[in-house]
Amino acid sequence: PFIDAQENEYNTSANRLYWKNRRPDAAYWQQDVHYKIKASINDKTDIISAVMDLTYTNNSPDTLTFVYFHLYQNAFQPGSYTDDLHRNNKYAIRYGKYEQLGLGTMVDMVLINGTVVKPEFDNTIMKVNLLKPLKPGSSVTIHINFETYFDAGGTIRRRMKSFNPSGNNKHFDGVHWYPRMCVYDRKFGWETDQHLTREFYGDFGQFDVELTFPNHYIVEATG
Repeated sequence: PFIDAQENEYNTSANRLYWKNRRPDAAYWQQDVHYKIKASINDKTDIISAVMDLTYTNNSPDTLTFVYFHLYQNAFQPGSYTDDLHRNNKYAIRYGKYEQLGLGTMVDMVLINGTVVKPEFDNTIMKVNLLKPLKPGSSVTIHINFETYFDAGGTIRRRMKSFNPSGNNKHFDGVHWYPRMCVYDRKFGWETDQHLTREFYGDFGQFDVELTFPNHYIVEATG
């Protein structure tokens, strides 16, 4: 069922679909995420430039001292785990112009409470050490400046791409183009699998997203 407009806030008592309002058992928990993203798409360069504020609420019984993000588009470049997988399977690989340069999702700056922190990168995974421990029931807001590059070329299957189906109608497929918080759950702890072009595992939450396109584009979305 759809959530009524007045029930827009994800983690409130008004939202009948929010997990705390329909907890399957007393010990159940899941983390809460609230993304606020403002992004602009340059259709000449095929680059998204964006700022993101993610408020992450720790509903687990554990104190967290760091968090992880997925940077899915970094899978499609030479030297990645996906590249290694395909080469070992004797798969013919061709990359687009940005991918050849190692440009997928590039994180320019990470701030916590106004303080710059230096993330650690392992291809499609980014680790951010918190300034102070995130105790159960507490929240932290992480600010990230980033760019993500669309590519029209490439032989590895990917969902995020740009193409021109009729020769004069440019089309952008934007899929997981933003740094996405990894899941922390009670079964696995942090889920930090590298992206190998397969399906995704993510937190439910709230997304407030502003997209700026040139005015001749039509913006549409699917679930």
